[in-house]
Amino acid sequence: MVFAAPVWAQGKLTPTVRAVQKAVPGVKKAAVLSPGARRMHALRESPMFNQIVPTKKQELWVFFEGLEDIQRQDLAARYYSVMKDFASFKRELDIRLFYQTLPGESRPFSVYEKRDIFQKMGDLYARIRGLKVVAFRTDPALEASLEYLNEAAGRVDPTVKNMFGGKEWPRANRVFDVNEFFLKNPPTSSWLPAINVGDMPVFVYSRTKSMMEKLPLRRVAVLNDNEQILGALKKWYQRGGFGSQAKWSFYSHAQALQNALQRGEPFDLILTDVVVPGGGGAFIASELRQSNVPTPLIALTQYVPCPSIAQKLYSYGMDGMIGIKDSFGSSSKDMLLLAHKIKNYFYYRNLHHWPY
Repeated sequence: MVFAAPVWAQGKLTPTVRAVQKAVPGVKKAAVLSPGARRMHALRESPMFNQIVPTKKQELWVFFEGLEDIQRQDLAARYYSVMKDFASFKRELDIRLFYQTLPGESRPFSVYEKRDIFQKMGDLYARIRGLKVVAFRTDPALEASLEYLNEAAGRVDPTVKNMFGGKEWPRANRVFDVNEFFLKNPPTSSWLPAINVGDMPVFVYSRTKSMMEKLPLRRVAVLNDNEQILGALKKWYQRGGFGSQAKWSFYSHAQALQNALQRGEPFDLILTDVVVPGGGGAFIASELRQSNVPTPLIALTQYVPCPSIAQKLYSYGMDGMIGIKDSFGSSSKDMLLLAHKIKNYFYYRNLHHWPY
């Protein structure tokens, strides 16, 4: 099936948009407009849509004190490459957000559109943060770019709070390793028993339960607004598949989990999606770490694991990332693989003596 690309995807503006853009701004005029037109006016006048101008090359040198010339040239090239890609992304997203205010054009972003947008945002965020850490800590253009990503994320999905606005956590307790963060199998022989195609569900169930009961997990919280994923985990838990002594709690809204934590409910592990109503997984991790909550947090998400997003989640205080498919839960082997990933986390934690 082939879908025609919407107008904003073609990079064109309709006569309606051009007419609105020519309108004379002003408070008095906005006051007599219809509610939809007032929203359009407010969005068009929002400072969020101002152009973000990269710092001029001759002014970048203030960030390069003590560096060799070849290092300056390399950093400058990286800076302008990132800002060029950011400007291209911003230009496209601004048009899409503008269309959200037009009568007859407004519609929620689909799950797939959000996934694509947030993936690109995550990549840009990681690259911008990388530049700031290396040399450009106070560059105004990079600061404005980060503010834009955070504001735009909330406009794409109003249920997301500060997806890119959480505070970073000083990870003195561990060093970032992308393979360990993705909870890949340790480089040891016979660590993972093979999962055979012919394995019966009853054997998969038994292996999963046995593995989970050997881990230091008694209370686990799951935060995910996907009904299918949450339902599959609940059903497996109710069958006792996560251990006879385990108590799992399930939440579809971030505020409900935060309320439980504020009441002092203890958890040995939190599995959270990256984007959830009431706050993104990274934002929740940041809030908990700033409150000195040491509970391990692992992202259980349909986002494709990539190093840039992993680095961002790690900097916020998350401890691992498990990528799952849309069909997660349709096979009992999904639960066995989940158990293996959780087991890998505790293996690495014990290996490196992480406090959590």
